[in-house]
Amino acid sequence: MPGGALEAGALTGPATTFRAVVDERTAGAWRLLRRPLLLALFFDCLVSIQASGRISARLVADGIVSFAFVPIFEVLSLAVVYRRGPRRVPFAQTVDLFCAGNTPWLLWMLAFAAVRSLQTPLQATAFPDWWALTLLLSVIPTAAWSAYIDLQFFRTVLARQEGSAARDLILQRAISWTCIIGWYVGHELWQYIALWIGI
Repeated sequence: MPGGALEAGALTGPATTFRAVVDERTAGAWRLLRRPLLLALFFDCLVSIQASGRISARLVADGIVSFAFVPIFEVLSLAVVYRRGPRRVPFAQTVDLFCAGNTPWLLWMLAFAAVRSLQTPLQATAFPDWWALTLLLSVIPTAAWSAYIDLQFFRTVLARQEGSAARDLILQRAISWTCIIGWYVGHELWQYIALWIGI
């Protein structure tokens, strides 16, 4: 499927799209890495825009190091779920197709970056309560949309039954989000502890 077509199809008809591509037996390092790298690139650009209002090579490079854990934990959590049932699709292809479920998050990041690029540095760091609430509320439909795509992925690509697909989705989210939040909070917590004890 041409680049971008999988993402567009996943947004509008995930089950149909996954059925159309599940029999494409392709593997390899690039197939494994390309969509996790796309997610990392979006995160890195978002970090750069939030920090400076523009995309800077130095800040993007910093983001690559700082937020690499997000796609890594996503792939590792998928690997756990992948091993729970029949594996009719190669793992590299499984990762590639699964990451199409990130498309709602990529659109959310694009929208956030567009708004942020119109703000002054002061507005970006001291936004009003209504903007913070809008930002938080916008995460709910984005997460639901992504979860729906992933549920169709587990049903179609991994051929899980209805209840099993839902359990796989919950398990994958529990592992990845726990690890991502734990890594982020732990990293921040260590910095505060280091400052407190004067390291």
